[in-house]
Amino acid sequence: MTLDYKKLAEEKRTELMRDLKDMVAIDSSRDLANKTAEFPLGPGPAKALAKFLEIAARDGFKTANIENVAGRVEFGEGDETLGIIGHMDEVPAGDGWVTDPFTVTAKDGKLYGRGVADDKGPSLAAYYALKILKEQGVKLTKKIHFIVGTDEENDWTGINRYLETEPRPDFVFSPDAEFPIINGEKGIVSFELTFKGVANTGKDKLVSFKSGLAANMVPQTAQATINSANFAAIKPAYEKFLAENQLTGTFELNGDNATVVLNGQGAHGSEPELGRNAATFLGLFLSQFDFAGRDLNYLKTISSFLHEDFTGSKLGINHHDDLMGELSSAPNVYDYDSDNATILINVRYPKGTTPDEMVTTINGNLGEFATAAVKGHNQGPHYVSGEDPLVKTLLAVYEHQTGKPGHETIIGGGTYGRIFDRGVAFGAQPEDQPNVMHQPNEYMLEEALIDSVAIYTEAIYELTK
Repeated sequence: MTLDYKKLAEEKRTELMRDLKDMVAIDSSRDLANKTAEFPLGPGPAKALAKFLEIAARDGFKTANIENVAGRVEFGEGDETLGIIGHMDEVPAGDGWVTDPFTVTAKDGKLYGRGVADDKGPSLAAYYALKILKEQGVKLTKKIHFIVGTDEENDWTGINRYLETEPRPDFVFSPDAEFPIINGEKGIVSFELTFKGVANTGKDKLVSFKSGLAANMVPQTAQATINSANFAAIKPAYEKFLAENQLTGTFELNGDNATVVLNGQGAHGSEPELGRNAATFLGLFLSQFDFAGRDLNYLKTISSFLHEDFTGSKLGINHHDDLMGELSSAPNVYDYDSDNATILINVRYPKGTTPDEMVTTINGNLGEFATAAVKGHNQGPHYVSGEDPLVKTLLAVYEHQTGKPGHETIIGGGTYGRIFDRGVAFGAQPEDQPNVMHQPNEYMLEEALIDSVAIYTEAIYELTK
């Protein structure tokens, strides 16, 4: 069967843009503060899932909603099942947006909005590929299960629950990364540092230190409240520090305290070197003053072990693998006050090391300051051979559609593909486009989104014809 994939994709532009606007309008970040028995992850993720399934039902597909945490769209018949897995949840919008994060705004060929790149836009592109094949009457020899999760940015509650109760696909691609393909992913784990020491023993006091929205987001802003008799010297020193480091921030006096805010540059937790971690810069500045006890332990750890240490070498956990490359380390969530003293470090690690080994090393290096422990779930490294027919087929389709050479890629990010022995990530970001996922002013190139519909349509056909 011969199909003009690019023409068919172009014909869906208006419909796709309309559905994307409806999806982006839903704030679907996890909201456990408002969770209920009906909405275990909060109302937003469930609402986005329902909207996606509503779109599929509108177009005549059979759908299933699994406990408001995952869903499925079905097409085709056969003994084998191709899984296409996306997600409707997103990271919090955060600060720094020029446009409304929940309104798709088109400007200079870019579509701005939270989720347009991760992962509502790419998921809809893959869905529209399925819709095109259905409307063209294509007969397939395999079943297709388009599976949608709602907690990919956190603990994967949705997809884990799905796999407990629903059939497991035989092979999978996830439209949640970059072209030409992602067939290897580093392990992902977070370590929580809990700090020791007696507070309030220095001339300066760290009343609070707060930064970070999620473990997988390099913090854009950081805020500390300090108490000191030396504000006359600290404030001009801060202004000089900001200027020297080409950063912005504020220093506001409020009685005996001062609120210090620093603005950095957010980034995806898998590529911390692309951001400017607001918290580590603020910690670096404050560590030079007369803090002591737990206050000093907290600030000195930030300045001496965490600031701009993107490979974990200062912590002693750096590791290299010839296939998967370097470990990356991103200290992304900070919670310090009279009751709490923690830092959450997000680590992406290659084969050859383990979380237990890293915990032992960190505790050996930070033992007098803090203790480390694994926080949340750990995902080990994942790799699908470039000789696998799934990888070969997807790369051949990419080359046919784009005229560019395909190649294997291993990333520090995590996708649903890693859950499956034969699972990969495939698009929809162009290879040469900056990774703006998890950042303010997230965007997707409109033409790239339409191109991805064509790529996905041919890919699904070739995998299931």
